[in-house]
Amino acid sequence: MLNFIKIMALTFCVFIFSKNSLAQTFEAGLIGGVNLSQLNGDNLAGFNQIGLNVGGRVAVQTSERWKWNIDILFSQKGSNKGKDDPRSAPFDSYRLNYAEVPIMISFLDWLDEDDEDTYYRLHFTGGVSVGQLVNFKVIDVLGQDVSDLQNFNKTSIDLIIGATYFINPHIGINAQYSYAALDVRKEKQAQSLAGRTLTFRAIYMF
Repeated sequence: MLNFIKIMALTFCVFIFSKNSLAQTFEAGLIGGVNLSQLNGDNLAGFNQIGLNVGGRVAVQTSERWKWNIDILFSQKGSNKGKDDPRSAPFDSYRLNYAEVPIMISFLDWLDEDDEDTYYRLHFTGGVSVGQLVNFKVIDVLGQDVSDLQNFNKTSIDLIIGATYFINPHIGINAQYSYAALDVRKEKQAQSLAGRTLTFRAIYMF
C-alpha cells in the first residue's frame, strides 16, 4: 500500500511540473479543510471527531462535461465522545490518521460564460479512496491511552459522493460524504467499527 501511495505521489509531482506543456488537459490544485467523523459500533453518536483533510490534486478533463480527479491527502478520522453520549461507553475517543488516494469522477454543470474564462460552477463527484493507516490514538473512558491494546486494519477503502461549487475558475467550496467499506478493527470477532465522514474543504486549482 505504501508503494502504491508513493507511485501516486510521484505521478502527482510529474503532472504539476509538466502542467505548462499539458495545460489544455491536466490541472493541479491544493486542498484544505476538515473532516467530521464517527465510527458506527463504538456506542458514541454524532460526527464529533474533528480532523484535518489536506493535500493536493491532479485533474484530467476527458470530455466537456466529465473530469477525473486523483488526490493525495492526509486525513484524520475517528470518533469522539459528545456531551449526550452514555458515560458507560468504553472509549472516549479514536483518532485515526491516514494517507489517502481518492480516485474520483466528476460531472460538470452550470456553465458560466460571463467572465473572461468559461468554466463550470458545479462539479458532482463520486469515487473510491484507498488509504494507509499512518498512526492512531485511542483513549478509554478513564482517560488512559490504550492504543497499544488495539489491532486496526492498516488499509482503508471508502466510497465517496460529493459536490463542489466553484466561485471562479480557480477557487471551489467542496462538501462530501464517505462511507468505509472495510471494518476499522482487524479482528473479525470484535465489535465492528464502520467509519462515516463528512468533509468540508476549499479547493484551489492553478
